[in-house]
Amino acid sequence: PEDKVTVIYNGVDHQRFHPGLREQFRETIRKQWRIPLDAPAVLFVGNSFRRKGLDRLLKAWRLPRMKETYLVVVGHDTRSDRYKALAERQANGKVVFVGRCDEVESYYGAADVLGLPAVQEAFGNVVLEALASGLPAVVGPNVGAAEVLKGELAEGIVVHPDDPEEMAAKLLAILERSLNGDFCTEARKVGK
Repeated sequence: PEDKVTVIYNGVDHQRFHPGLREQFRETIRKQWRIPLDAPAVLFVGNSFRRKGLDRLLKAWRLPRMKETYLVVVGHDTRSDRYKALAERQANGKVVFVGRCDEVESYYGAADVLGLPAVQEAFGNVVLEALASGLPAVVGPNVGAAEVLKGELAEGIVVHPDDPEEMAAKLLAILERSLNGDFCTEARKVGK
């Protein structure tokens, strides 16, 4: 019976992941990668790009309404060159490939929203790290961590992540909401 089951989610280091990362890293990281301070930025964190849904995000960047939005990809895949070529053809220079990074928290500080529309992801610690950092998340229904997105944060769940129109609409809506400090505070509460 459900009342006999308690789910204990993975822990997040709140000294490492917190909303203060924005002040600490936003300007430095954005300057390093030539991302304007006022430009909307979506963060993707993960290896095994196909399974984590990077293809799905890149399809959305083909759409004209995403032309001002940056996608920052942190992680590595054996086919990284294929993804870089795809991004060059579709995204008008708005996709940045960082590669492996031991200090991923600095990128949470530089971004506005996390994007993880994975094909399959049992849970996705990156979602909890983003929330703890005050970033709302846009996730696919196959990301186990979607279950922690309640209330307004649940608006970040993409029902059909292979549909670039829906993906773009969700990303832009959550990016708009991320300008609201209360929305980001709500993300932090969930990530605690």
